[in-house]
Amino acid sequence: MDTSDDSDITGKKYIIVRSSSTVLASASNKLSTWVSMKMEEGWTPNGPPQIIFVMEKYNMIQSMIKN
Repeated sequence: MDTSDDSDITGKKYIIVRSSSTVLASASNKLSTWVSMKMEEGWTPNGPPQIIFVMEKYNMIQSMIKN
């Protein structure tokens, strides 16, 4: 990819969708629901979701983009 022209990223919007729970399945289901809702609004997932376990909670995030 030619990096000299960044016109392909101009005009894109970025968001981070997140969910937290003490149970991994619950955090995953919540994130899935939020991501699905955003996809209906025209957002697209940008890469895989990320999981972080901090202070007895599973924290899941998903970056999304919209043209």
